Amino acid sequence: MSANILSLIVLAHNTIGFRCASSYLPVSSIMSKRPAPTSPPSSGKPKKAKAQRSLSAFFGGAPKGPSDEATSTSSSSSSSSAYKIFCDLDGVLVDFEAGVRGLFGGRSPDELPNQSAMWAAIGRADRFYATLPWTEDGRALWHELKKHPTTPDILTGVPRTTKSRSEKYAWCVRELGGETGDLEINHVDMAGKKSAHELVSGRRKDKDGVVNVITCWSKNKHRESRRNHVLIDDRLSLREAWEEGGGIFIHHTNTERTLIALREKGVLGGEGNPGK
Repeated sequence: MSANILSLIVLAHNTIGFRCASSYLPVSSIMSKRPAPTSPPSSGKPKKAKAQRSLSAFFGGAPKGPSDEATSTSSSSSSSSAYKIFCDLDGVLVDFEAGVRGLFGGRSPDELPNQSAMWAAIGRADRFYATLPWTEDGRALWHELKKHPTTPDILTGVPRTTKSRSEKYAWCVRELGGETGDLEINHVDMAGKKSAHELVSGRRKDKDGVVNVITCWSKNKHRESRRNHVLIDDRLSLREAWEEGGGIFIHHTNTERTLIALREKGVLGGEGNPGK
């Protein structure tokens, strides 16, 4: 009896030991059976990478791509288009002195005994202003001004002879409109009675492709001055009044210097490409 009991005890012990041993699996086996940790759903916005790109751009480390260049060009063009250019005729685009020399045997205005004789001769001349030649570098200046995002206007002073207004307009139609007629030339006469700056005839057209030829008394040019209004003129005496009106005055001596001044002030864009 005692032997049987002992055998049962041994059998039970072995069975229990086998089960216990089988429960102690190697660590690698246990780990392999654990489910892999799942990552939280991606939002599609790698914040760290974005921050790095932002810092790189801030310090100038990221090269510009095509879209960046396009944005830069658009910004420059937009900045240039904020300005309105007014260009004088006599002494800037038109060679007034050459016309006077033609009337007085080669003598310049400074060589004449008095200005009254000069203006009287101009008044008697047939289509004096309509037939004047370009200045030496006037065409080059106009070629660049035409590239500006906003079509430039002409602001020119007139003498007391009424016909000078239509003659200057005729010159602009022939010379500024271009053979292809790419620009419309529109006359606006502001040389009012008693030296007033008021509308005499015409209507301004503020749209691309239209050059308003504004004829007025020279001393009243500043009446067109506003913020971002730019006057290109060879008469330095007009500067103070124009700038007091809030505008930008460019004293013209030659085309090269005028273009440099316009670019320095941001009125024109890069060399040879205004607004770009």
